[in-house]
Amino acid sequence: MACSKNAENDYRLVEDEEGLKNAISELKQQRERNSFLAVDCEGVSLSRKGALTIITVATEEKAYIFDVLKLGQAVFSAGLAEILEDKSQEKLMFDCRQDSDALWHQFRVKLTGVLDLQLFEVIYRRESTSRRPRGRNNIRRSQRTDEVERINGFRRCLELYVEDPNYIIVKGKGGAILKRDSEVWKKRPLAEVLLQYCVVDTKAMFKLYDKMKNVNGGDLKRLRVASERYVDLYRGRAKRYYDRYETHAYLPLDIIPDEGTLDFAPANTACSLCHRMFPREEFSGGQLRTGEQKCRVCKEIQSWRR
Repeated sequence: MACSKNAENDYRLVEDEEGLKNAISELKQQRERNSFLAVDCEGVSLSRKGALTIITVATEEKAYIFDVLKLGQAVFSAGLAEILEDKSQEKLMFDCRQDSDALWHQFRVKLTGVLDLQLFEVIYRRESTSRRPRGRNNIRRSQRTDEVERINGFRRCLELYVEDPNYIIVKGKGGAILKRDSEVWKKRPLAEVLLQYCVVDTKAMFKLYDKMKNVNGGDLKRLRVASERYVDLYRGRAKRYYDRYETHAYLPLDIIPDEGTLDFAPANTACSLCHRMFPREEFSGGQLRTGEQKCRVCKEIQSWRR
């Protein structure tokens, strides 16, 4: 069980049964002193079909890097599943969709209690720029194009809000390795730069959350509802498509509740491209007559080829 004692990037690499037992024991003790944990998964083509090989769980003081490739199902039966499935233990994550899909379909671990910071950043951006989607008004839902919003990646959010050059350097070095070798998360031993990459991907979430909560503190209820929908977006699908209509750089519709509510309109009509269910008003009369319903996000994605 390898350790790093750098004050900023203190971590423990958990790769054997003894280390696993000690790490879970420490985490359970620290849960009582920490409001949040931060969680991130790594792997190759991470999803229900890809390989989940690393799970990092961090407090503000220390990151625990669990080697799932070496430990297998034991990492969950030893207590990590209990932590990940505990709704009362809130977990900061950033784009939890593929992580959740892999955890459930490969290991039957149902991730819950998530506060997804990718969604929190969208709420923050709306509040800080006074740009709020119009929501339910006199304009037909299918015509509200201002509600089609791009989402930022984790590194971009660190650049925008945390402004710590050390984080950006680590992300850059790790990202360069991942570009050269897409299978690197399956190879052992992991390079120190990749271990630091895992640390940054979790511990930096605490600083990102602290930055955004000053504006978004009153929206935690909406964030919890949105995160519950996000965590199930891929996991809950009977079939994955892995196409551009399923994985893209836009905020999926009907994930974050409109301001002032925690509810969504009943969904009863499927988009023919992304296969998600929406209220009938999402689609134009012409689309409904021809049976070629396209939600606003899919229409935007389809326009890329024009």
